[in-house]
Amino acid sequence: MALAKIFVLSVGSLLSSGFFVGAVADTAPRSEIRFAISPQFPPYESRNAQGQLVGLNIELGDALCAQLDVRCTWVDQVFTRSIDALESRRFDAIMGMASTPQRRQLIDFTDDLYPLTTHLVARKYSGLLPTVRALKGKRIGVLTGSNREAFALAQWAPAGVIIKSFWLNDQLIRSLVAGDIDATLQGKAEIRQELLDTERGQTFDFVGPPVTGQQMGTAVAIGVRKSDPELRSELNRALEQLKQSGEYQRILQGYPQEEPDAANAQDQDGPQFYPGDLDLPFSEAVRVGSMLYTSSIAGVDARLNLVKGGTGAQMRQVMNTLRELLSRHQSSLDRVVKCTLMLVELEDLNLVNDVYLGYFARGRLPARSVLTVRRLPHGARVAVECVAMVEDPPGSMAGAPGN
Repeated sequence: MALAKIFVLSVGSLLSSGFFVGAVADTAPRSEIRFAISPQFPPYESRNAQGQLVGLNIELGDALCAQLDVRCTWVDQVFTRSIDALESRRFDAIMGMASTPQRRQLIDFTDDLYPLTTHLVARKYSGLLPTVRALKGKRIGVLTGSNREAFALAQWAPAGVIIKSFWLNDQLIRSLVAGDIDATLQGKAEIRQELLDTERGQTFDFVGPPVTGQQMGTAVAIGVRKSDPELRSELNRALEQLKQSGEYQRILQGYPQEEPDAANAQDQDGPQFYPGDLDLPFSEAVRVGSMLYTSSIAGVDARLNLVKGGTGAQMRQVMNTLRELLSRHQSSLDRVVKCTLMLVELEDLNLVNDVYLGYFARGRLPARSVLTVRRLPHGARVAVECVAMVEDPPGSMAGAPGN
């Protein structure tokens, strides 16, 4: 009986003290941060000849850990499965990931570490541009699970661009050099080191302006679990302290910066200009705030040849081109608010209307003006220009490894 009492008292004591023990554990200072990395993307994260981890993300992570007085542990992780592994607590944070709107629905992100840009890379004089019209039927290489894959599949694949995904960037680059793909979406720093600044890359270059899109993101940050706001706050505090001390700037100065070309940089608070073919003296669209203004669209194919079949066929080509253009710029036909229709012959209006009404819902017809003109470029009989709303404010759309 005495032994039984002692056992009951011991269990009761443990249960009664459980809350206290838990409280102490919850407030215990952090001693380690486990960062997930994919060390195959110089100059961001890779291994040198001695097998040591090197790169911008490694230096930033080590500096953050030193600022927080904790140990940094680096965990090799396949990038495409990193969010699932984070939620499974294989590590505490993902170092160097594009903070896209889609990923923010799954995990939280720290403040931005550095900006990212994305460019189309192809052979010089290939005539390729980062537009659906130029890339239709072409093979574009992207990394599996990356933000660039998400963009290409959403914005380009539905319009006939062939998207080929690769697990490793060196596989992708070998395919580009071998001609198995026509172009790739890449960040400037990574592709320079891996291809453009090498002997085999002398026939390749960036083509066209930076590529932006909702799925792309505009910066690289550290991904953390939504259930761990304390770690996010600690990392943000440490990052700010590194900036105030100058250590952050010192680290970044040792690496090429992912910044848009000066010629392509645009004031995010002002108009955003989106060129089409480079030999045309106008932008295919201009975005101001949440509104997109298109240039006039005629019934021509990708080589600017007038489609055959008369006014009706031209009008169908016009509307298909308009739909593709709107999709590229985060809009759609059901977000069009105003169109201007230009006709060489007013007698064609009924025929044009029959085609036009096949593209808009009857309850969402845009406001419209009709003009008759003497002539249109390429000998076209009909042209259309429109104003549409876009899904996101400028600056929310847009390199780092596998982003």
